[in-house]
Amino acid sequence: EDLREWIAQAEKLGEIRHVKGANWQQEIGMASELIQHSDNAPCVMFDEVPGCKKGHRLLVNFFGGTRKNMTLGFPMHYSKLELSQAFLDNYLRELMPIPHQFVETGPVMENVVTGDDIDVTKLPVPQWHEGDGGRYIGTGSYNVTMDPEEKWINVGTYRVMIHDRNTLGFYMSPGKHGRIHRDKWQARNEPMPVAIVIGGDPLTFLVACSEMPYGVCEFDISGGLRGKPVKVVRGKVTGLPVPADAEMVIEGFVQPGKRRPEGPFGEWTGYYASDMREEPVLDIKAICHRNEPIILGSPPHRPPDETTRYRAIARSALIRSNILQAGVPDVRAVWAHEVGGTRMLLGVSIKQRYPGHTKQA
Repeated sequence: EDLREWIAQAEKLGEIRHVKGANWQQEIGMASELIQHSDNAPCVMFDEVPGCKKGHRLLVNFFGGTRKNMTLGFPMHYSKLELSQAFLDNYLRELMPIPHQFVETGPVMENVVTGDDIDVTKLPVPQWHEGDGGRYIGTGSYNVTMDPEEKWINVGTYRVMIHDRNTLGFYMSPGKHGRIHRDKWQARNEPMPVAIVIGGDPLTFLVACSEMPYGVCEFDISGGLRGKPVKVVRGKVTGLPVPADAEMVIEGFVQPGKRRPEGPFGEWTGYYASDMREEPVLDIKAICHRNEPIILGSPPHRPPDETTRYRAIARSALIRSNILQAGVPDVRAVWAHEVGGTRMLLGVSIKQRYPGHTKQA
């Protein structure tokens, strides 16, 4: 249910390795790229990163091996095609959201850092790719925002860069729900409250990086997948809901018109898809974290990587569902290939029944 329970299960599978002393300048980023290209590679916990706070750790490559079966809650022997079919049968066809539930407190509130004590540069955050514009703390994270007019909560994944000890920059693509929220706050000339969950449970992270309908809170989808509500607490300064058992939450406000250069950042295509540009700045007002917190890192690399592996499973299920709904019979399997970015290379297997069946598919 939280990242620590997930790690305990990964330990039982023998799929986690511990590395001490790797530096954030080059070694963690290079190691991350190497292991993410192999589905059988373990996840890695980096500890004792030179120059960083003692006890603070970083986990990378969670969605590989049989860990992906564990994360999605399916038997370990399922192949990726079987995982995709199970995803369709168990999640997409019958999923009912369960509203998140507020509780008074949780482990994430074990430590509350404010004022001059805030310094995100001391966290074990690497430079992931050689040409990145800075250190990106937000790769396996998700941003919690609220629509200022309709008051619904969005949970989305957006890259987050460290500017200095108490400010962050983040990029939201046009059309994304978080960007819609941001534009509304900007139009009202009001500061936007933001809570960034740095070290949530892997399943909620995967939900946050999936396309969900407008107005639907991803916490409620995550609750539906588990069959019980996600327990949340109110952020110390924003009041936004954040998981009670998260490892770390960074809270602050985006002031209208305040911008700084952000990027570039190596993206999932294996290229620098966007250059440096002026993007909004988050002024950090509080950091809440568990004792000896763990940052979840999920940087994009040249595919395949862990993000495209998940998207391959989810989008293969979605595409198969769409083909079946269109009336195409005898579809045996669908795969949105990881190396194609799950968008550009699709395989559809059918048992051919009549001339033109293939073209119909």
